[in-house]
Amino acid sequence: MNIRKFFFVFAACILVEGFVAKQSVVMAQDAPVSSSDRIFEEPDIMPIYPGGTPEMHRFIANTLKYPVEARERNAQGLVVYTFVVEKDGTLSNFNIIHRADSLLNGEALRILQAMPPWRPARHSGEIVRAETYVPMYFRLNQNAIAAGTPVQPTRDYSKKDVVVLESNTIYTIVDKMPQYTYGETELYAFIAHNLRYPREARQEGIEGRILCSFVVASDGSISNIEVVEGSNKLLNEEAVRVLGLMPRWIPGEDKGEKVHVKCLLPVDFVIDEEPIPPFPGNDSVTENQ
Repeated sequence: MNIRKFFFVFAACILVEGFVAKQSVVMAQDAPVSSSDRIFEEPDIMPIYPGGTPEMHRFIANTLKYPVEARERNAQGLVVYTFVVEKDGTLSNFNIIHRADSLLNGEALRILQAMPPWRPARHSGEIVRAETYVPMYFRLNQNAIAAGTPVQPTRDYSKKDVVVLESNTIYTIVDKMPQYTYGETELYAFIAHNLRYPREARQEGIEGRILCSFVVASDGSISNIEVVEGSNKLLNEEAVRVLGLMPRWIPGEDKGEKVHVKCLLPVDFVIDEEPIPPFPGNDSVTENQ
């Protein structure tokens, strides 16, 4: 599987709703079954959940049981499994490629194992085995978190907008993905130009990749920037700040309509020079924001 594609995949946001997923399976009856056991990563026609992505999201929402202990710990995060869709549509060979809390990892696997058979992949006119993946982003309703333990937004750059989240359907995978207005190369040039390596982190030689999520609205505006994965507070905050400076994107489209889409983007911090020595007589320096 081409793991590079994963970083621009939009995480499946888990919303607990009272939907009943359709269990019908559209099987390819007009194609012969391949005699080969080869697992295709990029077949001519990819496997698909019966009813398509919207039905899969409904199934996930209806099946989800947020683990009590994970809820009490305010455990949230992105979980991604790869798996093989067999020739009969059943799922096998589950492999986790992005972890969150162990309880959330287990719940994501349980949901996948409970899925009905998919429509299998086709290659060269035959039904074949194929590998695919499903991202699941577990997020608690912040309004339901007990008073006294609020989750504070990361500075003002996060552009937190509850109205966007509560008043719109936030898509995860759409027909036409959002794009940075000036192209992917210019996006990374923008990040490199605007990124300010935190002095303390650079002095201590701290590097890493910060994975952030954000919503690209139907008008291309950016909001609700969050850190999905990042272990250093200074790098986390700087990643959010840089993404908060981004101009409008070209919005995503689904069935010809512009829609709100949740996007993932990594920000890499790499020190390419000697660490900055601390000021004489000072153990640490706090810059004015």
